Amino acid sequence: MGLQPAVCTSCGGSINVDDINLNGYGECQFCGVGYKVIDVITIDGLPTLKNHIDSAAISIKMGNLEKAVKSYNEAILLKPNCHEAWWGLYLCNDSFDRYYGYQDKYGNKGMNVKASIIYNTLEKYAFRAIEYAPPEMASYYKTQISDHVNFLESLNNPSQSNSKNSGSAKSGCYIATAVYGSYDCEQVMVLREFRDNVLLKKSWGRIFVKMYYSISPKLVKYIRKDSKLEQNIRSGLDFLITKVNK
Repeated sequence: MGLQPAVCTSCGGSINVDDINLNGYGECQFCGVGYKVIDVITIDGLPTLKNHIDSAAISIKMGNLEKAVKSYNEAILLKPNCHEAWWGLYLCNDSFDRYYGYQDKYGNKGMNVKASIIYNTLEKYAFRAIEYAPPEMASYYKTQISDHVNFLESLNNPSQSNSKNSGSAKSGCYIATAVYGSYDCEQVMVLREFRDNVLLKKSWGRIFVKMYYSISPKLVKYIRKDSKLEQNIRSGLDFLITKVNK
């Protein structure tokens, strides 16, 4: 965890404060006086950062998303890796996308336009929040974007021409996406290529793919609730990827 210096208001000594947990505590290394982060007004940026996050939350409750976006952007100026701010920006911009019916600035609509808008919002905000967040919060964020990720995967169907042979299998690598947090990351792309170029070209592979898609939606639900299971599955997929890349 990164630490930021603060100054004790009692003796002027240095205080170490956790800059990840905005509600954490610090203690003066000289006189031992304890401080809550929000109470130490001399910590560089932290109280202001906390205020911006709180202000944004209030603005969202009041329905003023434009003001919330401004507060989140100000928070990011103070702390570029603030996952709370990036996630807040995602929620606000996703709401804008929904409100305008997923149409672009030229008024164009349709599945491809919708997919492009959803992906851009995920890439710009949600994936950054996942990258910067602690593991538990990252897992939570992944569950919240799963519907959008599954929608994008349903359109990304390079094996559609093999649909007669692959049964009801969909193109999305649901389990891989769940553990890696993005349908378009390098690991998931490798696994999709392995599916399309190897598995779907063999009879036993098509059977495996069909079985995979029959159980993956249920398994994803367990993955979202069990971080240890998620880590174990990711380790297994990492091992598979190393074999595929050889």
